[in-house]
Amino acid sequence: MSDTQKVPMEQHIAEIWTSTKMAEHWQRGAEQRKQVMAAATERLIDLAALQPGDHVLDIAAGTGDQGRLAAKRVGPTGLVLITDISAQMLAIAARLAEQEGLSAVQTRVMNAEQLELEENSFDAVICRHGLEAVPRLQQALGEIRRVLKPGKRFVVMTWSLPERNPLIHFFAKSSVQFAQKRSSSVPTPFAFSERSVLEREFREAGFQEAFTEVLPLCFRYPSLEAFLQSSQGEMRPGPKKSAEELQQRLEEMRSIFESYEGPNGLEIPGEALLGVAVK
Repeated sequence: MSDTQKVPMEQHIAEIWTSTKMAEHWQRGAEQRKQVMAAATERLIDLAALQPGDHVLDIAAGTGDQGRLAAKRVGPTGLVLITDISAQMLAIAARLAEQEGLSAVQTRVMNAEQLELEENSFDAVICRHGLEAVPRLQQALGEIRRVLKPGKRFVVMTWSLPERNPLIHFFAKSSVQFAQKRSSSVPTPFAFSERSVLEREFREAGFQEAFTEVLPLCFRYPSLEAFLQSSQGEMRPGPKKSAEELQQRLEEMRSIFESYEGPNGLEIPGEALLGVAVK
């Protein structure tokens, strides 16, 4: 595909994120994601300062891990609206909420840049690793601020610096290089890794009292071989990659991550950035 044929970024994101394949891939990583993100997600919800009966909006929520946790905080008298552009992701979120008996959860397909919701209608807005993929950030932040009640909080989780997230950085490099063949402008998970950048975006959107927190993470596997085996399961040979190319990639992963293996298995460090802003 030539440069003149590259698709707009929002179309590229939609093609990937709304696919059934992505929903299936995302759900396969649910347990690993829960293990890595549990403490950071709890802190995200703490910072949202939720109370029983509150109405919460979960933006770019995927399968709604954080939204379901919020539902447990607001209780049956509250409401958590889990939104995403992917109907497949939201179907999983709705099913899991039903299995957990969370009657406060609702789901709706919705773009963060155009929230079809009344202004001043939510006591909190949360977003975990979704803001980085929004093409028109200030438009989305304006919409989020519009639907928040005065004095209430928007809390977002993003990745911290690339050098503090070697695993995410490794996979992001390959994803971005592939995506650049499709789109001239490609989102990166490290778009807001600098604390000053996120705080500046908040202020430009009209938010007040913006601040950030850094939280450590850890990606754990029984061993380096178990990690490589799980990664290999996601990188089968096909029209895009030959078996030789995949083997080279696995060897590259081995050389990068073998230093993180110890008596407790493979422990790869990571770091999340939590940003808070008040309307």
